Formats: sequence, C-alpha cells, structure tokens
Amino acid sequence: MSLRLSRRAAVAALPLLLVAGCLPFGRPASARFTRAPAPVAAVRLDSVTLEGGQIVQPVHLRDARGLAVDLLVKRPLATDSGARRPLVLLLGGHHAGRDAARLIPDTRGHVVVALSYPYAGPHKVGFFGALRAAPAIRGAVFDTPPAIRLALDWLLAQPWADSTRVEGIGASLGTPFMTVAAALDPRITRLWSVHGAGDNYRLLAHGTRAYVKLKPARSLAVRSAAALVAARDLDADKWVARVAPRPFVMINATEDERLPREAIDKLWTAAREPKEIVWLPGKHVQRNRPEIVRALLDTVLARMGDGAGPAVGTSGGR
Repeated sequence: MSLRLSRRAAVAALPLLLVAGCLPFGRPASARFTRAPAPVAAVRLDSVTLEGGQIVQPVHLRDARGLAVDLLVKRPLATDSGARRPLVLLLGGHHAGRDAARLIPDTRGHVVVALSYPYAGPHKVGFFGALRAAPAIRGAVFDTPPAIRLALDWLLAQPWADSTRVEGIGASLGTPFMTVAAALDPRITRLWSVHGAGDNYRLLAHGTRAYVKLKPARSLAVRSAAALVAARDLDADKWVARVAPRPFVMINATEDERLPREAIDKLWTAAREPKEIVWLPGKHVQRNRPEIVRALLDTVLARMGDGAGPAVGTSGGR
C-alpha cells in the first residue's frame, strides 16, 4: 500500500519511516499472507443500480475473525436468468479501489468484481502521519491476499458465478497481491498482470528517484519502506511459479515510466508455462486518466472473450 506525500514531507519523514520499518509488527509476513480467511460471518448488500443495462451492487463482507473487504459487483442483467458467467476479479490501485469496476462500460458477458484494499487510514499524510499510519499500512498489506480469498468464498457461492472460469487481474499495485492470492488459491483459473512487475525493492528505488535526490537518503528511504511493507516477501516473482499449470498473462506498456524493464523481466522469467506477455504502446496506467484504464481493461476482457491466451497444458509445465 502506498501513500502520497508531498516531496518535502517525504524527505522530512525519512527518519520516522526508518523507525517504522524497524518496529516489531508480530508474525512473519509469510504466515500472514498464507492465512486462509475464516468463514464469512456477515454480508451487507447495498442498493442495486443499473448502469448501461448492467447490474451494479456494492457488497461488504466480514469473516469470523473480523477481516473485512468491500466489493463492487457489475454483471449482465442476463445473470438473473440462472446462467452462470465467468468471474473477473480485479485489484488495481488503492485510490480507485472497488470503483474500478465502474470504468468498464461493457463486461462482455462476464461478472466483473473490483475490490478495495482492507485499509481504512488516510491516503495522503504528512510528517507524523506516516509514522501513525505505519501499523495500518502494514496490516493492510498482509490482509489483502486473505481478503481476495474471502471475496472468492462469497462470490463462488452465488448462482450467477461460474466456478470453472475465474480470472484474477492484478493491475499495477494489485499485481503482487493478486499473484500471492492466485499462488495460494487454485480457484483462480488464470492470472493476469496488467502493468505489473516483480522485484518490489527495485520498484521502490525507481519510484523514489524523483523525490529523494541524495543517494544515501534514497537508500535509507527504500530500505525503510521495504521493511514497512514486507516488500521482499510480497515480490510477485517469488510467488508466480506456483500459479502453473494455470495460465499466466502479462500485459505491459512499451513506454512504462514507473516500472523498470528489469523488474518486468524478472516477473516474466520467474513465471512457468503456460505463459504469455503482450506489449502495448503507451505509458503506465494512471488513475487520473480513466479513459486509458477503461481501454486497457476492455482489451483484457476482449482477449478473455476471444479465448486468447495460453490454455492449461499447451506447453511447458513444472
């Protein structure tokens, strides 16, 4: 989970981030990631609306241990007839959250479900706010893979969901979390990484270049942030091999300014067959350009509908 700090606040907060990154936060990251959700204990279904002839419904889930996740379900009206539809589970940036489902005007016959991160703290913080938010940020990082699996528990019990076609899409920040969830949960039948990469430490170093010019200070910031969010435990390249023999598809931008090519290549190399990588022109997907996000997600849905992408067992394997 990333927060937005002003450049001055980011530099000023470095000592605090170092302290936060070294604080003892309890169980190891691997234990938190691999924890299965408890049974669904509470479901709140908010009012249904119609958007472009499709049903849209916000859903709030909570398991027996208190883990909660917010979803937005967008599905064709035809699902009310009893037909089961392929399920597309989408995790993107933390700002859009579950509202990312609204960026898709036509689900092309799929049930599209976007998730919000299980983080209730502020997304823009100052000097002391970064330290105060540290435990909540770290907790959200650990709770996100179990939250994805909790969402699947409820979704696959619905009469309109096809349990044999579950597409997990991690977009940008969502790539490592969806990769962990897919590695642990075989119910996700194909994994997609959209503008994602591996090697979180390299990504953090690349992302701080514009904010922290002095190399020693930048190194300090990266080490602190990496410790805070358990970056190395969350590396998608450490988990993606476990997705095989289910298919893995990467969609990346040829001019991505946020993801160094080495990090993209590391995730691709770590993945096992069947796998595919698609390069599209343009820069990194950004929340302030919804038309680009919309076009990108529509491209993914189109490829799903066309049957594009490798099928299980077509080549390679473990």
